[in-house]
Amino acid sequence: MKRALERSVGRAGLSRFLQWRLNTLLVRWLPLKIGSMYIRLLGKIYFFLNRDEKEEIRRNLSAVITKLPNTDPVDLIARRTLKGIFTHYHEKLLTAYFPYNKVCRFILNQVNLEKQYLLDEALAHGKGVILVTGHFGAVEFLPTSLALNGYKVTMVVRFKTQRLRRALSQRAARLGITLLDASEGEGVVFSACQALRSNQILITECDEFDAWRPHRNLQGRFLGCPAPLDRTIDLLQRRYGSPVIMGLVCRSRDNRYGLKLHPVNGIRENLESASISTRAMEILQWYIYLAPEQWYQWKQVRVLLGTGLFESKGPFYETETDQTPQFADSPLHAN
Repeated sequence: MKRALERSVGRAGLSRFLQWRLNTLLVRWLPLKIGSMYIRLLGKIYFFLNRDEKEEIRRNLSAVITKLPNTDPVDLIARRTLKGIFTHYHEKLLTAYFPYNKVCRFILNQVNLEKQYLLDEALAHGKGVILVTGHFGAVEFLPTSLALNGYKVTMVVRFKTQRLRRALSQRAARLGITLLDASEGEGVVFSACQALRSNQILITECDEFDAWRPHRNLQGRFLGCPAPLDRTIDLLQRRYGSPVIMGLVCRSRDNRYGLKLHPVNGIRENLESASISTRAMEILQWYIYLAPEQWYQWKQVRVLLGTGLFESKGPFYETETDQTPQFADSPLHAN
């Protein structure tokens, strides 16, 4: 019986396991705090039955943590990271299945848009905004937060289940958000350009490593390792000339959220000669430096870096010489 359960849960994967119908029904009706505890319990059960997957996350995380100065112990960061993964899925389920009015009220009250003027200045150009984000913090709240603040939003997404697709599409339609399924190929690029022509905010993630279209002759560094660079965002920006902003919804210790915005090209920084993908990954890397437990791609990072993740021994950052973004004073680390 135990082996059968292990095979069933393992084949489902963590995302599908947590989206089983009973779990989504309970998350819909349980109070927020109890629902979060329930998802955390399910996550612990999943990783108990899939120890190899848990160990892979810990091993990849550890390889990067050793390059960071003055960090907490790896075991503590690993526990925080698993907690962050569970919190991420609870936020995903909230967005899709929690009562609509309650989730809108929660996001509007809890998510603070910092440096919102950057979006307004960029939209004033009339060419839309490419808002680059990543699998970091409360990314699930990003489109809803923007829509509730009056912005027209289109987002490129990937759905693990058809049920989640239906639920999110219905919610998005009520808010005027357009969701583009990344699996639809070239049609997504056409729809994305249409959104920019309509002066909307187009949200896309820069760390979907298995969907990258790498540059042929251009490489960079990520997490202290040599890495290819994705050309998707660069091609999209050049096609329509839209301003590009990096935006990450970060969690703070008081269970509040801040949308951190950073210009990437053509707004306040003269970065026209640099790859947009390079700059976006540099900003994401710096947030990972600050709060590695808020990034969810620790299992997938070897798709990008391969064994170089373990072979590279250089420092994550040369802190005395690197030009890093400026951040708010609120702490990013989870409890």
